[in-house]
Amino acid sequence: MRWSCLLYLALALPSGAHAATEPTRDDVPVVAERKPHHPNPRLKLSYRRFAIANLDGTPMWLDGAELDAYALSRRWVRAGFELEGGGGHASLEGNGATLGYGLAGANVGFQYPWRVTPFVEGRFAGGVLSGNFDGTVTVPGTNVSMSNASAVTWMYGGGLDVGAEFYTVKRLYLSAAVGWVRTTWHGLDVAAMQNDPLGGLRYKDLTGDSFTLKVGFGI
Repeated sequence: MRWSCLLYLALALPSGAHAATEPTRDDVPVVAERKPHHPNPRLKLSYRRFAIANLDGTPMWLDGAELDAYALSRRWVRAGFELEGGGGHASLEGNGATLGYGLAGANVGFQYPWRVTPFVEGRFAGGVLSGNFDGTVTVPGTNVSMSNASAVTWMYGGGLDVGAEFYTVKRLYLSAAVGWVRTTWHGLDVAAMQNDPLGGLRYKDLTGDSFTLKVGFGI
């Protein structure tokens, strides 16, 4: 009888201990599935169109290319810098002029990185504006005339863009935005020269508001 009890304990105890230490389904920790990471915009190349004030108050439309680099781009916010350059055409009393500009600036905005990423972005940039008059231009009401003249001056501006990035393949996205921009540049004061025709050249800061369009692509 004693040997029968010992044999039973030898066979039963190992399996029982193993059963006691084996984890059940309820003991296994459940790891929550993480949502897949969505890329944030880092770099963008765009076409931009906007207008600045002409010497006579009419709009002068400019077309250019813009490169945006976002040094900070997180789920809700982004910030970076921009480089922009382009040109356009203007006229004064029927005389044409060729314009060119170059700007550098900074931007900061809010975004939410979905497959379609909406954003609101504020920006400020400054640089140079150049103009070359074609032929001889006489300022109306004065004795001031310019023949094949060229000039370079400063220009700055700031505004707000509202748009979205549309992701296509992996990090590649298309971008579209509309907005408002206010620009200021230093040019001739036509009204003051007309009031004092013999006073020679007069200058002032010309400020204008404009609608702006921006389309491009990026990663």
